[in-house]
Amino acid sequence: MDTRPPADEIIRGLITTSDKIRALAKAGYDRTEISKSLGIRYQHVRNVMLRSGLTGGMRREVEAEREPVEVDAAPPPREDTSWKVLTDSGFQFIGEWTQDPESLIRLDARAPSSAGVYAFIVDDVVVYVGLTLSGLKTRFDQYRRGHKGQRTSSRINGQINETLRAGKKVKVLVATPEPSEWQELPVNTAAGLEAGLIEMIRPAWNIRGAQ
Repeated sequence: MDTRPPADEIIRGLITTSDKIRALAKAGYDRTEISKSLGIRYQHVRNVMLRSGLTGGMRREVEAEREPVEVDAAPPPREDTSWKVLTDSGFQFIGEWTQDPESLIRLDARAPSSAGVYAFIVDDVVVYVGLTLSGLKTRFDQYRRGHKGQRTSSRINGQINETLRAGKKVKVLVATPEPSEWQELPVNTAAGLEAGLIEMIRPAWNIRGAQ
């Protein structure tokens, strides 16, 4: 049984939409309920609550890390895509993978802790595109360790090591696009960006069966 006061009773006498949002959130209403009650956009409710530091009335966001997308080897990869295609569109260069004498790799820069899309570049060509929901720093740490129990992390760790041993550089680009919405429904922009880039570029290391 819902023991919360009715929404119209909570907002009675309040003038601004922001005040109404905050009052409903404090009363235990979540973002979807507030947007419907006030007849406003879901994103507007979210932004007001975040600016106000209100999380009690927000649904807990649950995001699960998934394996990066791989594509079948046929048809063959498209022509090599320069990393400038990504940097011209807003990707940021943050550093390079390096290797010590014991073949342990590390990133020579501090990666952002936020979720996002990343790309690895060899000979100025995009060779890998991935998505992380748990944070770029966490994901790059997984590649650094290359744990055998994590199939993709282990495989990409091997690819990076092999490339560095050949005397080539592996550059790292990242992008952290803001979430969007469609018809007032939340959209994971980063996930769509990753999928679109892999479809467009067909990076060599994303090809299923790549060694």
